[in-house]
Amino acid sequence: MQTHPTLSIRRLHPGRPARLALALALILTAPPVAAAHFVLHAPASWREQNGLGGPQKLGPCGDEGTAAKTGVVTRYSAGETIPITIDEVIFHPGHYRVALAVNDRGELPAAPAVTPGESPCGSIPIQDPPAFPILVDGALQHTAPFSGTQSLQVTLPSTVTCEHCTLQVLEFMSDHPLPCFYYHCADLSIGAPSTSACTGDSECVDTNACTVDRCDPTTQECTHVEAEPSVCDDGDACTEDTCAPAEGCIRRTMTLADATPGLLGTVQEQVCSGEQVPPAIAAFLAKADTFVARATETPVKARRFLGRASRKLRNAARKATKASGRRISVECGDALSTVLAQARTRIDCLLVGIQ
Repeated sequence: MQTHPTLSIRRLHPGRPARLALALALILTAPPVAAAHFVLHAPASWREQNGLGGPQKLGPCGDEGTAAKTGVVTRYSAGETIPITIDEVIFHPGHYRVALAVNDRGELPAAPAVTPGESPCGSIPIQDPPAFPILVDGALQHTAPFSGTQSLQVTLPSTVTCEHCTLQVLEFMSDHPLPCFYYHCADLSIGAPSTSACTGDSECVDTNACTVDRCDPTTQECTHVEAEPSVCDDGDACTEDTCAPAEGCIRRTMTLADATPGLLGTVQEQVCSGEQVPPAIAAFLAKADTFVARATETPVKARRFLGRASRKLRNAARKATKASGRRISVECGDALSTVLAQARTRIDCLLVGIQ
């Protein structure tokens, strides 16, 4: 008896009705790269970053290249404890340092002196306790890759206010060829501490889309409760959208370099419940999985293999359309066609990131 691959699908975008289970798991492994890179998610970077966090190689703020300025100035209060959120997309052992320049970036401290070891980047001194303008030193020390997005809490000086100052996040990489440091900066506005009590919800609204903002009538203090993750969905199939309550919406453009297992995920579709989905659709999906795996194993041929995977998903969608109203209901056919088209778009997004 002939067998066919199992189908199972979960939502690519939150907020859409969940229907038949059809699995589109693609295991994607990034090719090894010799340098380390990190992306600054919060506070917002002063310049646009690519999927690997570039530009970031020249101090004090990743000044190489021609990346556009974001123009974002994040507002805080003096003495406030704020989250610094990063993704280390290419691993190297090391740690991070955070510093603040109030009037000019020339106030940012120089990178520490490096003592070579088995590599040119052996070790550096860590300020403990840190002295202003350094706010935190030796943070997120690690000798193995992080499991995901990392966040550290930094308390701003209670005596410092500024209209346009610079927060610098410096990464030190040990066991690494020169350069030993990468840099990102964020533009801040730090105001005087707020002492006024709230009287209504409108006074508590902030710029974080991931929170529901309310004024507690008993304490007259603002509360910020985590919102539904769907608030961060930008409708772009080429971005991974997550909601971090402390930092807000985090969006990452998909590239083959930073792809992770299960990048496409699964989509739940209940419309086809109780119907026999044509086995040819499962066969096309299984073949697409094979081509994606070959693309990650052979980066020089990734464009060719991903193109084939996209065509297999397109053929599967055509099969669903042809079966609609015949072997399966029109509702089931439409649901399958939509889901498969979305999956094809996700693979096409990876094609865009290949040079």
